[in-house]
Amino acid sequence: MNILETTIKAKELFSGFELCRLQEQETQKLIDRLENKKITIAVIGQFKRGKTTLINTILGEKLLPVGIVPITAAITRIEYAEPKETFDTPSMATVYFTNGLSQQVPAADLHMYISEQENRDNERGVAEVELQTNADFLKDGLTLVDTPGVGSVHENNSKSAMDFARESDGVIFMISVDSPLNQIEVDFLRKVRRFAGKFYFVVNKIDRVDEEELDEYLDYCRDLIVAIMELDEEEAEAIRLLPVSARKDIGVTELTGMIREDLITRGAEIMERSVGLKLLEILNNTRSQIASYREVLKMAPNVFNRRFREMQTLMEEQRQQLELLPEGQYLQARINEEKALLTRKVRELFGIEYYYYVDRDDAAERMDAEEYRAEMTSVYDELETTINSIFMYKEQNAYAVARRIEDLNILMQQMRKLTRQIERELAVR
Repeated sequence: MNILETTIKAKELFSGFELCRLQEQETQKLIDRLENKKITIAVIGQFKRGKTTLINTILGEKLLPVGIVPITAAITRIEYAEPKETFDTPSMATVYFTNGLSQQVPAADLHMYISEQENRDNERGVAEVELQTNADFLKDGLTLVDTPGVGSVHENNSKSAMDFARESDGVIFMISVDSPLNQIEVDFLRKVRRFAGKFYFVVNKIDRVDEEELDEYLDYCRDLIVAIMELDEEEAEAIRLLPVSARKDIGVTELTGMIREDLITRGAEIMERSVGLKLLEILNNTRSQIASYREVLKMAPNVFNRRFREMQTLMEEQRQQLELLPEGQYLQARINEEKALLTRKVRELFGIEYYYYVDRDDAAERMDAEEYRAEMTSVYDELETTINSIFMYKEQNAYAVARRIEDLNILMQQMRKLTRQIERELAVR
């Protein structure tokens, strides 16, 4: 069984349990990635390592804003698009917001959304930005991603970078000669190594040191990276640190050449390894969630009843608000915010992740009041039905309870089997 077949099997397992709705959606996304064969490479590292400058140099244009203070505040995806026939229309970007809505903006105005100075601590609620360009480097379906720097005073930046590292197939991990590899970078690399199928280690700003100093720095960083990545002797031999000056375009051609060669000769392998690692994480998280669920089932009836009533009270209060339409806000955005509220409350009370699909639809403003009320009523009804089903609220049938526990045991056994299978598959890559 290959990685695709294993991922399909995992999705089939999850589809049989209301408890695993999120995992079912996550595995479907992995299946789509394998079938679409579009690889995503994220540029990740501490703030002020030169990540955005490197991306601009790779693409051959000053597409993203740079500065002497931490700039990037939001994830920015860059994909290929054929050049326009006319040059009168300004280049546009799509800004996706955390409330599910999106907005087309001129690429020249991107700094208002992805600059830390103009969108401090992401106060605009930007989830991510998508840009298109005709750079040759992206021509074969590659997506390049700029991420906020880790380790700055803006905690949201580190979280955004970590969250996106989980989605990346490859990582360009940037360090620079102006400061040693520090504990923040070490800790971050230890985490992201569990998700990406391929790493490119880039040492920037080499124009600031002489050759002897550079060699010493490269040796130091290489030994540290081998230890952090927990590589065996053969794997360690394959590790390369690419010295570059993103600002002066030194060594960048070698980096892009290496990446393109890998995509041509090992693209499928990189993608499958990436998906395998992500599937392992999903399986591990699911086991933890089921353990939490079992604890809830063991909860004293009076404690569980109190939490269940609290959830019902919240939904009843929200239902009563349906007649009062929010002002100055798209109705779909309000629905998405309500879904997020309910998700947080379920996690708080019952320790499980309840998944909602969040619409990304900038036509959502056309929803009328009646559609809004119908959608929200459906959201509340569905959640109440699901919670009753998952926790078998006031279920008096001992056989039904025992059967649910037995089904969970079978699911755990099948997940352990899949985990071993994936680990064997990854070991031979």
